[in-house]
Amino acid sequence: MNRREFIVFGGTAAVLASSKIALADKWPSKSVMVISAYPPGGTSDIVARLVADLLTAKFGQQFVIANVAGAAGALAGGKLARSAPDGYTILVSGSAPIAANKVVQANLAYDPQVDFTPITVVAESPALLTASSNAPAKSLQELISYAKANPGKVNIGNPGAGTKGHICAAIISLQTGVEINHIPYKGSPPLLADLLGGHIDFAIDAPSNYLPHIKGGKIHGVAVTSAKRIGEIPEVQTVAEQGLDGYNQALWFGAVGPKGMSPEIVTAIHQAIKEWSDTPAAKEKLTSLGLTPVVNSPEEMRGSIEREIESIRPLVEAGLVQPS
Repeated sequence: MNRREFIVFGGTAAVLASSKIALADKWPSKSVMVISAYPPGGTSDIVARLVADLLTAKFGQQFVIANVAGAAGALAGGKLARSAPDGYTILVSGSAPIAANKVVQANLAYDPQVDFTPITVVAESPALLTASSNAPAKSLQELISYAKANPGKVNIGNPGAGTKGHICAAIISLQTGVEINHIPYKGSPPLLADLLGGHIDFAIDAPSNYLPHIKGGKIHGVAVTSAKRIGEIPEVQTVAEQGLDGYNQALWFGAVGPKGMSPEIVTAIHQAIKEWSDTPAAKEKLTSLGLTPVVNSPEEMRGSIEREIESIRPLVEAGLVQPS
């Protein structure tokens, strides 16, 4: 490259860099779509709405929720993958469409590790195993004993195939050798309704929707999947405390954009979520939902996605999670 070519190349690079900065400076100049992968009312949707509200307050433009429910989050993931990477469409969801679907859905129309730009994990929580009022077991050991005595009769509902509830139940099955029928629902609200109505005996899901009903005595808390108990229901033991040593499964909720999203816009969204999560009001709100704020960097979130995918592969290989 001669001196003249170098000057031209350098000038072009400077123009491109300045145009990116200008783009980020002007963003957002209109409303932004925040895709929620599940129906209204579930924890994933609640987190999406919290993020939409905080970004609206931060940037002065409307961040509008679009519920794109179906296919265990795959419809929402596909919509994001087809979106322009201009910062006007993001997805806020539990980990299924952002990670797990890669290995639990046989004909997924997108690759979350290729077609998404990680922004940040927003929060995490344990999953909560619950039982209806007339379920045949009220503790994990009772459930395991019942499953051994009644092969094929234990049905555990989850808010969708590939969700953390599904994965947590499959790991319990792997570690105990008991047979569990996984019953996927279209989100948390219909799962909770069937549990309350006694139409299904057990459910594993994010805790937020279930806490009031456990406190009210309408359903039973059976086990918490993380290493620590939930402060709102301290009487409910962890899975590890009930005999499965080392069991520790958390579920997380994160924000991603389409492939090729501007790093400047990614940084702006990440920083806004981080600032919000550090406030006492945010921590209080998340705690009331059984959640803990966990805001990591985009690169760290890329690692979260990879670890989630790789942790599920052995379950698929063992036939405990069947790609649909």
